[in-house]
Amino acid sequence: MNRPALDYVPARSGPTVTSTTASLYQAAVDNIWGVVLIVLAVTCVAIGYAFLSVPSYTADSVVRVEYPTSNALGLDARSGRGSQEVVPKTLPSDAEMQIILSRTVLWPVIQKYKQDILVTPDQVPVIGRISELIAASRSSDEPMPAFLGLRSYAWGGEKIDVQTLQVPSRYINQELTLRALADQRYEVIDKNGNTLIEGAAGSLAQKDGVSILVSQLVARPGTEFMVERLSEYSALQRFGKQVKASEPQKESGVVQISYENKDPKLAQDVTNAIAQTYIASHVDQRRTEAGSTREFIQSELPRLKEELKRTESNLSEYRTDADSMTPSSEADSYLKSTLDIDKQIAALDMQRTQVASRFGPGTRDIQTIDEQLGLLKQQKAQLESRFSQLPESDRRAADLTREAKVAESIYVAMQGKSNELDVTRAGTLGNVHLVDSALFPSEASKPKRLVVIASGLVAGLLLGMLFVIYRKLTSRSIVLSPDAAEYHLQLPVFGTVGFSAEQARLEDSPIRTARMLSQRAGVPPSDKTALVLSADTQNEGAIEALRAIHASLMRDIERTGSNVLAIVGAAPGTGKTFVASNLAVIHAHAGNRVLLIDGDLRRGKVATEFGLPNDIGLADVLAEKQEIDRVIQPCAVPGLSVISSGLPPANPSKLLSTTRLRLLLERLAPHYDLIVIDTPAVLAASDAVMIAATAGSAAIVVRPGVQTEDELGETTRRLDLAGARVAGAIFNAMPKRRSEKRMHPYPSHYSDPSRRGHSPA
Repeated sequence: MNRPALDYVPARSGPTVTSTTASLYQAAVDNIWGVVLIVLAVTCVAIGYAFLSVPSYTADSVVRVEYPTSNALGLDARSGRGSQEVVPKTLPSDAEMQIILSRTVLWPVIQKYKQDILVTPDQVPVIGRISELIAASRSSDEPMPAFLGLRSYAWGGEKIDVQTLQVPSRYINQELTLRALADQRYEVIDKNGNTLIEGAAGSLAQKDGVSILVSQLVARPGTEFMVERLSEYSALQRFGKQVKASEPQKESGVVQISYENKDPKLAQDVTNAIAQTYIASHVDQRRTEAGSTREFIQSELPRLKEELKRTESNLSEYRTDADSMTPSSEADSYLKSTLDIDKQIAALDMQRTQVASRFGPGTRDIQTIDEQLGLLKQQKAQLESRFSQLPESDRRAADLTREAKVAESIYVAMQGKSNELDVTRAGTLGNVHLVDSALFPSEASKPKRLVVIASGLVAGLLLGMLFVIYRKLTSRSIVLSPDAAEYHLQLPVFGTVGFSAEQARLEDSPIRTARMLSQRAGVPPSDKTALVLSADTQNEGAIEALRAIHASLMRDIERTGSNVLAIVGAAPGTGKTFVASNLAVIHAHAGNRVLLIDGDLRRGKVATEFGLPNDIGLADVLAEKQEIDRVIQPCAVPGLSVISSGLPPANPSKLLSTTRLRLLLERLAPHYDLIVIDTPAVLAASDAVMIAATAGSAAIVVRPGVQTEDELGETTRRLDLAGARVAGAIFNAMPKRRSEKRMHPYPSHYSDPSRRGHSPA
């Protein structure tokens, strides 16, 4: 198993809140321009919506709901006389709010203000709205001229008022086109392009079931408007979304009615109309109920009068026959005890008769009255049992007196209630009253421009952060975060090499191109200058980073007892040859003997880097075609020798799988301080795995955008299975991140000769 050569312990056992926040912050700084563009775009959209959307105005009125009359007959069940209304536990505000939003209240308002007829000018999105705003700022009443030849669209300044629109059922809830013609004329066209009717403004036009009256039309000839006649259901659904009824304070009895519309005057008028219609419907309902109750009372008064006469006659006859006008004290006590109960029973009987005329026998109201009657009759029976020893004459007199008094009480109360209901039926008051009428809304309720713009700014920031997170999660490579490699792969990172513009220049130099052409032609290069960054360039940030990496690697190699180092990479293009060549040159500059071997037998480039011939090399030694001494070549760097790859063999993997490579390295190791082997990509061929297993240590080169985290993990797994010792990783060609901008000026400050100088004494 591969083990990190350094005594490396991850700085943390897992992502923490602090590390995650710092990582997101770095990603945000690195993608700052993307975030800025997103924020600007979303904020501009919000600003456009805030200033270009058609404003809406809200008007509101306030009504007060009082406690309703609970006993329509006005009888007190305990006394049988006219009484104060029983106060319910809560106000019926919820029920009243539902009534306000009911069809009975809203439909008359919809018809009065033509809210079942929709008329909208046909506009070009956004541009048409801007033109409309420009037209509104002009002093002229003429419509705006057509832009770009689009004459059918409305560009601002148009006016139209459709008073009446009747269409056959097949055109209900269907948009029709009203096209303005010359001389205040117009035509209505269906969706198939058929002309349904033609007419002139100010005159009622009728044809084939279509009836329309346009009272005003100001528009260029050819301008089109969309007109639609809504069904009652659709009109109520649409109108109901604009109306709100709410109780600002629970159980206060105060209900607020609000209506929203693009026309402020219409919003005011409609709100007042809803409140007035609601109050009028409430008064009408109260009148209807009062009339129904009065009719019942009037039908019962003759019977109650006859009952009163009968009871009084019976009492008078009994007293005459018994020759007694004053009851005994015991009879008087019996009379008083049963009188109240009989009055309650009589009152409940009257209420039951009225309720039974409106509801069925099994309803809750009748069941409640029946339960109360049962309890009263039970109480009456108990009282009568207490006076069972009362003499028959006294008992008879008391009963007749009680019946007369109960009949009189009920009759008088019903007469009074009848007179009261006459007043109620003729009056205009209910238990709902208007508190405040709707005022003209001078300011728009929607959109709230500052709120919309602030929301757009916040939304832009959130989308920008989502963009950053998305970029971070979907990145092809983990190389932008060496810490992630250390944590996820338990792989020490020796250092990072920044992108070098000088190295890019060397790779594109004409000398390199000429060398490649010479090698293909089999001609030795004439220029043996080393095209290696560290060979001639001393004051370069990338070289400083490579020197630091070289120092760490040398300490690591000293612990292993082996001086053979393989430079590997997961995929082609990571910069393995660049790292291997520069590490070899840096070590040679320190006065050491270094051997650089090109182990990429398929596409070796080391010979090109140092201007050496590549006709013989490592492939010939492994194939036993050449002796080792013949393939070792000196180069322009003192102390550095090179073994090129040689001509590509037929089967490189077969050559590397033998013991010849191990024996070759064992033979060469005592003669050099360091042997560096450049290898092909691990995932492209098995050659690098075999070389790394033979070498003492292996360092993985990682480059942004070249390999994914999974590919890097697979590389370490293959090296581990082959028994290779992975010392760590080297991050190559790292881009300058905005989040690390303070880390970059320091090397350039010391490497730039123009910034050098002496400090004042």
